[in-house]
Amino acid sequence: MEHQNCPCCGSDQITGFFTIKNAPIFSLVTVKSKEEALKVPRKDIELGFCNQCGFIFNRLFDTTIDYFTGGYEDQQGFSKTFMEYLTGISNELIEKYDLKGKTTLEIGCGKGDFINLLTELNQGQGIGIDPAYEEGRQVNPNLTFYKEFYNEKHGDLKASMISCRHTLEHIHNTYEFLSLIRKSLDNSPSTILFFEIPQISRILDIQAFWDIYYEHCSYFSAGSLARLFRSAGYEILDLRLVYSDQYLVIEAKPANETSTTEFEIEETIEEQQARIESFKTKIEEQLNDWRNKLNMLKENGKKVVVWGGGSKSVGFLTNFADIDAIDYVVDINPHMEGNFIPGIGKQYKQPSFLKDYNPDAVIIMNGVYKEEITKSLHEMGVYPEIFAL
Repeated sequence: MEHQNCPCCGSDQITGFFTIKNAPIFSLVTVKSKEEALKVPRKDIELGFCNQCGFIFNRLFDTTIDYFTGGYEDQQGFSKTFMEYLTGISNELIEKYDLKGKTTLEIGCGKGDFINLLTELNQGQGIGIDPAYEEGRQVNPNLTFYKEFYNEKHGDLKASMISCRHTLEHIHNTYEFLSLIRKSLDNSPSTILFFEIPQISRILDIQAFWDIYYEHCSYFSAGSLARLFRSAGYEILDLRLVYSDQYLVIEAKPANETSTTEFEIEETIEEQQARIESFKTKIEEQLNDWRNKLNMLKENGKKVVVWGGGSKSVGFLTNFADIDAIDYVVDINPHMEGNFIPGIGKQYKQPSFLKDYNPDAVIIMNGVYKEEITKSLHEMGVYPEIFAL
């Protein structure tokens, strides 16, 4: 299966530029045994660049697979660093759009952490929509959950704000999805949309191959995201980078006329083409450097662990599974403990495991957490060499 047309603008002017072979098709599903983990299917990834709108997507993404309803583990709320960020941006939205006492809705709510926090802070009502939501994860009486995909009827819920965090990158039919939401808001012109996604320009600039994995089929830059929202019938209110420039945030509302307002961070097609050319010349050097580093650690008999489960660890380990230099992946989310990484087979452990294991090296999957993780290690009396991505 190869997609010939851009899911955002329909153009067939697509240029392939980076391939990953045999990537596990899942990264967040909970897998209970090593045998089951190693049976997870693998497929190739080929990133394609749309020369018309600047969108980047996996041209080989298999849209026939159910990626959502089998259950997944994605909670990040166990990190103090992350919760400080999430609380800050929630309070900003509440003040900016006068959400006190209002109803807010989240598409792709996962386990409900964000909609729960937002509802507690704005003292209103919250609605979460996700076919994989697990009953019992949230006990806030002001929350209502729908275990289903978002559809047009959900517009009748009359939310003052619709949020969608780290979901759009999992959706292949991007224009179709944004158009569905727009149609559902035909009678709610004042509803605010808040989307947060990883941003591809950073990935290209630092050759962050660990942020490229199969479940992410759509990779947005500021320019390509803004162009999509305008074409789908929205006026963009704000467009900015957050969380050490790892995330891209867009705030918008329904519009009856095509918006012409542009933001300073929107790159041109030509600028993104140049960025891709630079990525192509540097990515092999990045991969080889890490391959050499892991081989050396293994040859010297060093115990190496990855700290940070989920998609980043899958993206990282996929490229070096043959080296087998890493036995465990650590994550503070207690719901991941004892599970195995899809397609890779390494087991998740809680941080307390490291006190006895005493690793020689720890690879931190997200440098944002370096200070928090280093503090935790030292409090356990563990002083490994630290590599932060």
